[in-house]
Amino acid sequence: MRHIWSVVCRYAIEDRHSNNFSLIETFSQVSFKGEIPPERPVNLPISYHIVSSWRRRSDQDDCDYPVRMRVIAPGDIQLDSDDLTARLSEHDNCKTFFRSDVFPYIENGIYEFEIAYKAESNWNIVARIPLQIVHEPPEPEQKESESAE
Repeated sequence: MRHIWSVVCRYAIEDRHSNNFSLIETFSQVSFKGEIPPERPVNLPISYHIVSSWRRRSDQDDCDYPVRMRVIAPGDIQLDSDDLTARLSEHDNCKTFFRSDVFPYIENGIYEFEIAYKAESNWNIVARIPLQIVHEPPEPEQKESESAE
């Protein structure tokens, strides 16, 4: 199986007739401002989809492959993982589609979405998609005495 591409986006819409996807608002950075709880990781209400395109190799029989997506935080800390199956038994190419309504946050920095597939007993990493996460704390409120001057 060949990995063609992977993209992180706000959401993806599948056209079941053509087997195509529309990728809406692709991500390279997510910024947010405000208070967050001190416990880590904290699940932020950030929805995202990861779409990957796969193709059967010419010498390959019809086969389905396990695919894994892992969220890796700064410091190489695994925060989340999800598995699904790439179904190449039906088509020469296919797309996998991971979805989440929360993003696990530890600290500012580059997070990576690692995409891998399993062939025989080995996991083959085919992509590490970077996503910059920037949290800005809220601005301190001025005291009433300072604002009256």
